[in-house]
Amino acid sequence: MKKKRIMASFPIRILAVSIPGLLAGLFLNATRTMGLTSGALNLVVTARYVLSQIITFLAPLIIIGLVASSIISVKKAPTPATAPVVRITYFSMLGAAAFASVLGYLIIPRLPVSTDSLSFRFLPDTLFELPIPAPVSALSALVLAILLALGACWTNAVRTKELLQEFRGITLSLMSRILLPLLPAYIGLSLCTLAYQGYFIKYLPLLLLALIIIIPAYMVWVLVLYHIAGSYAGEKAWGILKNYIPVCKMALRTHSSTAVEKYSQEAADKCVPLDSELIKEAIPLFTQIHHCGSVLAEVFFAMMISRILYGSVPAPGTMVIFSILLATCSIGTPGLPWGTVMVSLGTLTGILKFGDSGMALMFAVFALNDAFAAACNATCDGAAALFLTGYVKRHDFSNRL
Repeated sequence: MKKKRIMASFPIRILAVSIPGLLAGLFLNATRTMGLTSGALNLVVTARYVLSQIITFLAPLIIIGLVASSIISVKKAPTPATAPVVRITYFSMLGAAAFASVLGYLIIPRLPVSTDSLSFRFLPDTLFELPIPAPVSALSALVLAILLALGACWTNAVRTKELLQEFRGITLSLMSRILLPLLPAYIGLSLCTLAYQGYFIKYLPLLLLALIIIIPAYMVWVLVLYHIAGSYAGEKAWGILKNYIPVCKMALRTHSSTAVEKYSQEAADKCVPLDSELIKEAIPLFTQIHHCGSVLAEVFFAMMISRILYGSVPAPGTMVIFSILLATCSIGTPGLPWGTVMVSLGTLTGILKFGDSGMALMFAVFALNDAFAAACNATCDGAAALFLTGYVKRHDFSNRL
């Protein structure tokens, strides 16, 4: 039973298709002069194209379904802690994105990356084209979801709220029955083409370097966030961090910050400086929507992949827009495994202009990093709770929503 559960894990499934896909690509490269290889490569490219069209079509629907319903859920039964928790979470994730961006601009442009596309093999054309344009762009989907949900809450449009909640259920069903089964195949096919072209062998050291850099980056961000929270609240933060070390270990084991809610609550109860009444309300929210570690990793990986595949890191203005949208979408994915990466499909393609290879690399690299991102998310919940305690000291919001 345990073995079956492990193999059902999404990161494990990603890794299970990544290695065969890469090996198949290397094999096709080595036998490229054979006629059967050309035919097989045509099938691979065509299958990847069809899957890409379906996934790109689903991306804005996922944003609308998850973000709109999440706003309605928060507005439906708010507590005194709801508003500051959402604000603290949002600015924490924006801070993590800014930290990752600065780190990326300092390190990535200095890496020796060849931009000579002539050294890589070209892919054949697809056997046929089946364009499935998305109904709206990723940015339009996000704005529509926010305005629609807020408008429904302000006018108390009961039927619209119910419809959006039903649409969330439809979205989750589409994800579990279509997107999640298709993604591993899409990633395996994309990595196969990358290996055939020669990108994988040439840039594997850079991808491994990104995975090595991101781990100490998590540690630095945790220390920075706790230091800022302690200074803001006027309390010693290191005792709280010490209590959250078991939560970090559990998140490393489960690969999920949401799954350690009980342990996070127990750790918070041991921390004397934290406001116990509000923490009971806040911790479940923090574990659901606070994904600063995932945001940090995705921003840094996006910059690295952009440098490898497209020759340069995105412009600062582009990264600002991407970070704002990523943080906004992340708040709208409570309780969804890999929610940050799933909901960022639209922003990766729409804002950073990632193609099939870029999205496949993002998922594959994130799969290797998933446990560390979850551990960072869970550990930083203690700092977020300390921020909330400091907010309580500075503001009387017990009667506010």
